[in-house]
Amino acid sequence: MKKFTLNFKWTLILVGVFFMFSALGFIGKGLMTSMAEFKVPQEILNSPHYYDAMLWVYVHMTVLGLLIILLGISVTELQNQKWISLSLFLVTSFYTYLDIRSSDSALGNSLYKGETSLAPAIMALAIAMIFLLLSIVLFRKN
Repeated sequence: MKKFTLNFKWTLILVGVFFMFSALGFIGKGLMTSMAEFKVPQEILNSPHYYDAMLWVYVHMTVLGLLIILLGISVTELQNQKWISLSLFLVTSFYTYLDIRSSDSALGNSLYKGETSLAPAIMALAIAMIFLLLSIVLFRKN
C-alpha cells in the first residue's frame, strides 16, 4: 500500500484552484447577493463603494490563486519550497485571524452575521493547516 504524503506542486495547485473558484463563484453568483448571505445591511449592499471594494477583494483572491498555482509549478528547489510553504502558512494564518475576528462567533465581533460568517474562517483555517502540514513534511526532508 502506498503512503500518501503532501507534495508541494500539487498542494499549491489545488489550493490556488480553490482560491480562484471560490472567488469566481462569488463574482458569478453576484457579489451583493453573496454578501447578503452574511447579513450585510441593505444600505451597505446598495453602496457603489462597497461593491467596488468587494469586487477588488475577489479579483485579488483570484490573482492570489493564480500566483499560488504558478509558485507550485515553477518552484522546484526544496529549500525554496520549504520557505514558501512556511510563508504561505503564516499568511493564511493571518487571513484566518481576520476571518475569525469578523465572524458571528464567541471569538468574533459579529461584523458579519449568522452561521455563514464562520465559513470563510473554517476554510482559511483548513488551508493554513494544509500549509503547516506541507511545511512540516518539507522541513523533515534532507
